[in-house]
Parts: sequence; C-alpha cells; structure tokens
Amino acid sequence: MTSLFITLTLVITGFLLLLNVLFAALYRRRQRIEVFSYLGAGLIEIAIFIFALLLRVGVLRHIPYHLPPGLPINRAEIGAALAIGIGMFPAAYWHRTSFSQMRERMAQDAKTLKEREAAVRIRSSAPGEWMN
Repeated sequence: MTSLFITLTLVITGFLLLLNVLFAALYRRRQRIEVFSYLGAGLIEIAIFIFALLLRVGVLRHIPYHLPPGLPINRAEIGAALAIGIGMFPAAYWHRTSFSQMRERMAQDAKTLKEREAAVRIRSSAPGEWMN
C-alpha cells in the first residue's frame, strides 16, 4: 500500500510541478510575488518528487520521520496530501473566486444563453446526425 502512495505521490508531484512552471510562464507579466509563488511551489514539488523517487528506486529504505503508533494514516499518505496541498496552493490562492462571484457569473451565463436562444438545433441537411 505504501508503494502505491509513493507512486501516486510521484505522479501528483510531477504533474503539479509542470503545472506550476506552466502558470509561472503564462502569468509572468503579473505581479512578481505571484510568479515567485508558482516557482516556490514548483521547487517544493521537485524536492518532494526527488524524495519520493529515491524511495521508489530504493536508495532510501524508509521514510526518516517516525509517527506515533496507532494512527489511522501512514507517512506515505501524509506525503501525498502535502504534495497535493503545496502544489495546488498558488493557483488556488491567486485564482480564487468567491461564491457571490460564482452566482454573478452563472446569472450572466444564463442571460447570455437566453439571448442567443440556446437550444439544440438539428440540421436537416446532415445525413445520419442522430444515428445510434
């Protein structure tokens, strides 16, 4: 089970590392602190990635942090949760939306759809469009 979480941590950290680097490149014209937060999270993600890779390859034999006995979670699960939280934090912080903004956007979208007569249109000239 620990091996599964280490592999999962590798996949998650690799993806979030690429995502943070991509966001840093896409949003490089914004505030410097935003770009640095993406790069900082990317650096932490690469450190977690390297640590998980060393565990998976077998260079490190065990995780050198001992938890009290009897906990319902293990160290690999904690590592996977930290990897997800740290990697997603900058994007979630800088691109957050409040519920009031969500309601406003949904109302605007509904209004736009009504204005454009959003409905299913079936073209009669398209043979076999609704074939099963």
